[in-house]
Amino acid sequence: MKPRSVRTSVTLAGGVAAVAVALAGCGDTKAGDTTSGSSKVTASPEAPGETGGSGNPTGKATPDTVPGHGKTGQTGGTAARCTAGELRAGWQRQPWSKDGHVFATLILTNRSGRPCTLAAGWATFGKGSSGRYQELRTTRAAMPGAGTTITLKPGTSAFEGVKYDATQGCPTIGGFGVKVHAGWNDVPGGSGPVVLCPDSFTAGTIQPTMNGVNFHS
Repeated sequence: MKPRSVRTSVTLAGGVAAVAVALAGCGDTKAGDTTSGSSKVTASPEAPGETGGSGNPTGKATPDTVPGHGKTGQTGGTAARCTAGELRAGWQRQPWSKDGHVFATLILTNRSGRPCTLAAGWATFGKGSSGRYQELRTTRAAMPGAGTTITLKPGTSAFEGVKYDATQGCPTIGGFGVKVHAGWNDVPGGSGPVVLCPDSFTAGTIQPTMNGVNFHS
């Protein structure tokens, strides 16, 4: 099956950043591969984690979440694919982010009045600002396991854990963002700059619950 992309926009709380994401499904790549034709990087599954708050790129945790998410989604289903206008993206930074190592959860919520589906797989992240994004080199990990097609009823959410390095001396980007099909979605909040060390961004699979999606190391 030829993979489709589902993307949407995300922003960090406190005027920090916007995140661009595109969901890739139907076996687009294997765990351990990187996107954008970059060299292969090994990515091992991590231990299941807990949820926490969002924060800023310095590593200091704060209790904020942008935006709040609804109930969890469910696997399977035959509803039409989710579109940009039907999804809202949230970004939840985990409290164990410190010393330049950032751990966070992407939250995709169906804000429409009908069920829609997300294809199995990983989100494809991008960097940029103001609706102009470039695909971000991302290592895809089978974390917490294989992806699955997810049906989002109105008000329900899907989740994906991510991690990246933001140590002093690394370059900055304008921000992260998200695209669903051909449309970019913005989440109210701020913009960059965001410190992001090259080749450090790793994403787990999108899951119907938050259980186990978060990275810890």
